[in-house]
Amino acid sequence: MLRLAKIFQSGMILQREKTGHIWGIAEPEEKVTLDIQGQHVETIASSDGKFCIEYEPLKTSACEEVIVKSGVEAEILENVAIGEVWIAGGQSNMEFHMRYEKNLAQVKPNCINSNIRFYDVPELAFDGQEEAFDYSRMGVWRQATPDDIEYFSAVGYYFAADLQADLKVPVGIIGCNWGGTFAAAWMNPDTVEKCGKEWMDEFREFAARTNMAEYYEKQKNNMMNDTGNPFANPFSEMMMPRTPSPEEIGKFMAEIGGADLENFKNADPMPFSIPGALYEHMLKTISPIAVRGVLWYQGESDDEHFRSHLYEFMLTGLISDWRECLGDDNLPFIIVQLPGFEHWLQVSNNRYDLIRNAQYAVTKKVKNTYLCSASDMGEQFDIHPKNKKPVGERMALLARGYVYNEDVLCDAPEVEGVKNEADNIIISFTNANDGLILEGNEINALKVLDAADVEIEFNYEISGNTVRISPKNCSVESIARIQFAKDKFYVVNLYNSSHIPAIPFEISIK
Repeated sequence: MLRLAKIFQSGMILQREKTGHIWGIAEPEEKVTLDIQGQHVETIASSDGKFCIEYEPLKTSACEEVIVKSGVEAEILENVAIGEVWIAGGQSNMEFHMRYEKNLAQVKPNCINSNIRFYDVPELAFDGQEEAFDYSRMGVWRQATPDDIEYFSAVGYYFAADLQADLKVPVGIIGCNWGGTFAAAWMNPDTVEKCGKEWMDEFREFAARTNMAEYYEKQKNNMMNDTGNPFANPFSEMMMPRTPSPEEIGKFMAEIGGADLENFKNADPMPFSIPGALYEHMLKTISPIAVRGVLWYQGESDDEHFRSHLYEFMLTGLISDWRECLGDDNLPFIIVQLPGFEHWLQVSNNRYDLIRNAQYAVTKKVKNTYLCSASDMGEQFDIHPKNKKPVGERMALLARGYVYNEDVLCDAPEVEGVKNEADNIIISFTNANDGLILEGNEINALKVLDAADVEIEFNYEISGNTVRISPKNCSVESIARIQFAKDKFYVVNLYNSSHIPAIPFEISIK
């Protein structure tokens, strides 16, 4: 009868220096004991057999034995490391596996490191899904080896590799992500009601015209819900490693039976899109695991449903929900700001600018949240940039600066002041005290506009942490606005000394 929650396995990593919990099922009202790193802790299982044992903070260790006993039964976990644990949450750009990542061929042969480990939370959205399909490949702790590295979240791997090299302690990543998912699915439905009622109204309308018991029973036979083998989807295997041409995509779709993507988009919602579904069936399955923080890369799907205007409220609510669920009101969140993108398959950039504004605003208003700039990493006709290394490493740099208190330049350059001086506009940047660096001959994505939104030609000069803008054929009084990285697609080439690209901005000139 004794059974630990799935995440507790030999070869896992537990968070150091924080109070932790181990939980599972035992015989009802039986004593359960835990022995770990010299601690002996006891509890009594509830009348339904559930137990949760709290233990004191652990010290850093490369290898420990964890013993849980109840009656004559025992669960013994071996090779358990104690170090830093982070959750990698979000949708497909966080899920994006090392199998498809641009640098895999260079990384794979030399990746062996027992101090970097990864656990992927099974992608589940409804009761009975795990029993209906084969999930033996998911919910497994893996180490960084050539055999297993392809399963790692690419962003998560590069984050862990950078952090482990810096801190010299074991680093574990818990992947809690799913491609194509909305923020609402990762939230408590009560919070969705408060922060984005439109999402709940849409679901209520669907539920009112649907027999939900029959709907979920049908989903057990819907192969779209078979998410247990991440590399079994031929479409992903074709699309993820590179950006095929429209002709290649058309040929592929014809060969596999001519799937109608437009009809798929307009079909009934999949279970993973229902508000609260992934909060309930994924996040809660690892709660209250002790972790150091959350890496968050999501927002593309919220834009696809034309609800970008809600995203600041949704992301704020999501962070609150996750902190409550994981039992840490101060849990750090490192958030990737969406890069430039225009169009991919049936997906278009509607208002990514609003999503980016929301991500920026949240990191200014919500404590212990930090913005990771990816403004140089987008691909115009692919929603999945293939080079995840800079993103993972920039997130690690933010963690090192804000969470581990290292003296490093970890933030992106952003505007801190604008002034008119001698018929020039001088824009000063924070997080650029060592000077701005331009990679190329011209500043990409910078526009100077008049009151009629007509572009004004200009000269510029970069000096230290400032950009001086001089209009060519008019006076500075003609300038109404200055935009940077506000088009749908752009690749920023203005950096600070940590090679972090400047974040988008728009300035009104009075």
